Amino acid sequence: MSATKDKKWTDDSIRWPEDQDKNKENEEEEEEEEGPMDIFKDPDPTESFHFKFEVDKLETVEIELDGYKAESDEIWQSTGLTIWKASEYLCHYIVKHKDDEAMDLSMKKSTAKDKRRVLELGAGLGLVGILAHRIASPQCEVILTDGDSEALPHLRENVDENKDEQKGQVLCQQLIWGEETSLEFLELQKKEKFDVILASDIVYSPVIIKPLWETIQILLEPNGTFLMAYAKRQVPVEIGDVLSAATEAGFVYQECKESDHEKGVFVYTFQWNGIQKE
Repeated sequence: MSATKDKKWTDDSIRWPEDQDKNKENEEEEEEEEGPMDIFKDPDPTESFHFKFEVDKLETVEIELDGYKAESDEIWQSTGLTIWKASEYLCHYIVKHKDDEAMDLSMKKSTAKDKRRVLELGAGLGLVGILAHRIASPQCEVILTDGDSEALPHLRENVDENKDEQKGQVLCQQLIWGEETSLEFLELQKKEKFDVILASDIVYSPVIIKPLWETIQILLEPNGTFLMAYAKRQVPVEIGDVLSAATEAGFVYQECKESDHEKGVFVYTFQWNGIQKE
C-alpha cells in the first residue's frame, strides 16, 4: 500500500527531544550491557481492541485492531501504537454526522464531483480512518497517514484486516507534517486535495502545532472540513493553543456538541475563512 519507502521517524523525537542526543551517545553501551530483569514488567504488552458502531438500524460496523497496551514500553517511543480516548469520540461524531453536508461520506450531497477524498492524520492503529472507510460511499477514497515508522506497519495490517472490498479505495501512507513534506505528499496525490481531513489525539507538544496547520493549509480543499478531537492530557499544550494557531492559519472553527468537558475531550470542526494559502 505504500508508494515510497517509509522514513525512519518516531514521535518520541518530539515528545522527548532532550533525550535524543543522550540515546545516541549511550546506544552502543546499552546494547552491550543488559540491565536487571524487571519482574513486574508485563510479559505480553500487546492488546487487541474491539469496537462496535451502530451506523443505523440495519448496519453495524465492527472493527478489531491489534496494538499495544497504553502503559507498555512501546508507547513511550510511539504513541500511535495504542488507542486514545478522543478517537472514540470522533468515531461517534462521524457516525452521527456522516450524511451532513460538511462530511457527506454517503455522497448524497456531492453532485459536482464523482468521488470524495478523506484523509486521516496521525492515524495510529487506524480506528477513525477505518470507520470512515467502512461507512462511506464506494466513491469515497480514504487515505490513512501517520508519520511514525513504528506505527505504520501496525496501521497497514489493521487496515488490511478490516477493509471492505465492496467499499472505496483505502490506503496507508507516511506523512510527517510540515510545509515541505506536505507539498511532496500532495505531488504523490497528483495534486488532488481532500474534502475531509480527520484527526484525533494528535497534539501533545507545542512544536507540532505550526507543522500541523501547514499540512492542513496545503491538503484541505477550499470548501473542505477538518475535524479534530482533542483529549486533555498531561502535556505542555492546551486546546487554546491549537485554536489560536488555527485562526492565524486562516481557519474558523466551531466546537461540536459531542465535546465532553467533564472528561476533557473536545471535538471541533475547522473550515477556511475564505483566504486560502496559495
